[in-house]
Amino acid sequence: MPENVKRAPAIVRKASAADVDSLAIIGPAAYAASYSYLWDNGAEFAGHLATFGNRAFEKFLERTDTQLWVAEIDGSIVGFLSMIIGSQNPITREINGAEIPRIYLLPQAQGSGLGKQLHEVAAAEARARELSHIWLDVMASADRAKAAYLKWGFSVLGPRMFSKSVKAGYGDMVVLIKYLL
Repeated sequence: MPENVKRAPAIVRKASAADVDSLAIIGPAAYAASYSYLWDNGAEFAGHLATFGNRAFEKFLERTDTQLWVAEIDGSIVGFLSMIIGSQNPITREINGAEIPRIYLLPQAQGSGLGKQLHEVAAAEARARELSHIWLDVMASADRAKAAYLKWGFSVLGPRMFSKSVKAGYGDMVVLIKYLL
């Protein structure tokens, strides 16, 4: 990866099967760098990291209701965003939208604008499909991520609990929505 990620030219493109091995390395690394503080139990943490494995990405790419994009710098993938078309948001139960279940960047790429670029590509795809909104959830303790999403035009929809067992006091999440039409 380039040393100065913030100045290197970036490419955002649809992921392919050829990207699976890289995604299976980047996914756990990016998640662990940002969220390892949530976990008391090493086995549960390892189990969650396994959801970023090769087979998980392969299955995601095979689905007809999903999209997956990668951010690349100098030929190296440094982040990704996944989107599920028609996913019902957990607060208003609206279904004419898309969920962004995962948007992760390696620590060196955070703050570079790549997250925003990934989000803009996903929002454009959702608009092209005439979806009314995109939504995501984020750990309530993830202040930098929340601030970025709000800056990108998302608004807070309501609270939700993380589906996994994490440290006491860290299971709170916030659901955010961005209306497109």
